[in-house]
Amino acid sequence: MPTSERPARATAAVPRTLLPLSLLLFAAVRVLCLVTLAVWAGAEGRSAHKVLAERWDSLWYVRVVEHGYDFTLTAPDGRVLSDRAFFPLLPWLEKAGHGLTGLAPQDVGLGVSALASLAAARAIHRIAARLYGERAALFAVALWAVLPVSVVQSMAYSESLFTALAAWSLWSLLRERWLTAGLLASAAGLTRPVGLAVVLAVWGAAWAGRRLTWRVA
Repeated sequence: MPTSERPARATAAVPRTLLPLSLLLFAAVRVLCLVTLAVWAGAEGRSAHKVLAERWDSLWYVRVVEHGYDFTLTAPDGRVLSDRAFFPLLPWLEKAGHGLTGLAPQDVGLGVSALASLAAARAIHRIAARLYGERAALFAVALWAVLPVSVVQSMAYSESLFTALAAWSLWSLLRERWLTAGLLASAAGLTRPVGLAVVLAVWGAAWAGRRLTWRVA
């Protein structure tokens, strides 16, 4: 065999991208987690749907959809809890989805979380693949799927939506798409308080890039 043919064959043996496999792995892990949750809930005499869509933060978001902001609740330990701690992007999406489909806001929230968690997995794969290679990207997506708190990815919570927006904003930064990165960071800031960190990252990257341009010029 001519030596010139060996690199081409070796390269051909490695998939160009493991993205389809990583997304399939992510979906399989999430489905397994949901099945496990359903079995556990059934054994406890609970509804898996209520556990995912009608608990804790989910109820606060639904209240915002139905009544707007300005609701407080005094906890048993004396703390005063306010709905202003729950940022508006997810309630806006739940309200819009409810108007379009007739589904209950919390069920729209479940759909948003499911789609956003998959979008986040895709962005995580792209970022890790660009920086560390395809195999590292596969493991990064697997970690996103099996995090100890990964159950929130299947709940009507804002974590998946925030992660998707933050990850795609960072991906846009890597490709120097500053406007897209800024818009996604702003949306992340409407999702959770930690969105401020994403906004600062975008501003920091933009400033660093501008300084580099000045030096080269």
